[in-house]
Amino acid sequence: MAVKKIIEEIERDIKDILSTDFSYTSTQAVPNLDDSALTFGNAKEKKAKVINTCVLFVDIRGSVSLTKKHHTKTMGRLYSAFAKGVIKAAHHHSGYVRNIIGDRVMVVFPSHNCYVNAVKCAITINHICSKVIDNQFTGIDFKCGIGIDYGELKVIKVGTPKLGVEANENRGLVWTGYPANLASRLTDTANKVVKEDYYEVKRNPSNFARLFGGMGLIGLSPFGGTPIKRGDEPEYLTTIETVEMTPEKFADSIKTSPTGSVYVSGGKFISFQKKTRKTDYPAILISKAIYNGYKNENSTGNDIINKWWENKKYNVEDVTDEVYGSGLTWKID
Repeated sequence: MAVKKIIEEIERDIKDILSTDFSYTSTQAVPNLDDSALTFGNAKEKKAKVINTCVLFVDIRGSVSLTKKHHTKTMGRLYSAFAKGVIKAAHHHSGYVRNIIGDRVMVVFPSHNCYVNAVKCAITINHICSKVIDNQFTGIDFKCGIGIDYGELKVIKVGTPKLGVEANENRGLVWTGYPANLASRLTDTANKVVKEDYYEVKRNPSNFARLFGGMGLIGLSPFGGTPIKRGDEPEYLTTIETVEMTPEKFADSIKTSPTGSVYVSGGKFISFQKKTRKTDYPAILISKAIYNGYKNENSTGNDIINKWWENKKYNVEDVTDEVYGSGLTWKID
């Protein structure tokens, strides 16, 4: 079969990649496809770069429903306006667009002053989306979500060194590292109303002194002054605590004893109530690293002085650190 030849060729390519060494050089500038320090690495050392900087993603909210609702010509104009606006905003704030995939754009900033440039770029993009595009496209509720993080990004060139008009279509840059993933996660959540189910569980908390304490006197019993030894105290405390659990955590906490009784791990089960809440996430979500860096570089900014960046309990997938959010736009006279 003709396909056998291409499969064998791909197998050889993969073996070549696995046997090729990678070398990374540090940079503060944003690499591009024509950077001579980036190589494909066929049968030789593969050269790549490392940059510590800010990365921003922006994504159109509800693009699927917009496409279903509006004419193809309208959507073509909308995507064109969005992409052109983001690209110009990025350039204005010293950023470089490094990926455009339909309704999502990736912007990377040179290391120098990247916190201020990235955050102000986000504010400009949010202004363009919510104040310009949304106003000029009648009958369309246009919104975008923006996420930013800072950290180490490794940049490698992928594809094939094809010549001719298809050269750029067969190669690209891959940006690996936690900041790119986190910024993307923040973008996925920004400017959305998220409905979330959870459980409120009432219980008498476990007496951890009994569970984990060793032997030895811990005091006198209130009943006649009888000495209490560790292990003799009650299994549960008399206080009542209310804890919040995700559906997954609640299901995992339910246990059965050998006698068949049902209990919740962590305490003596009293009652539970299933609840639902809606969280309205702001248009811009930034990581703790971005907020701290931005605050240091822009300590006298109105948004810092007036505390316009909210540090709420934002539940973002894979993000365990603090997240700050805002829906800032520019005041234009």
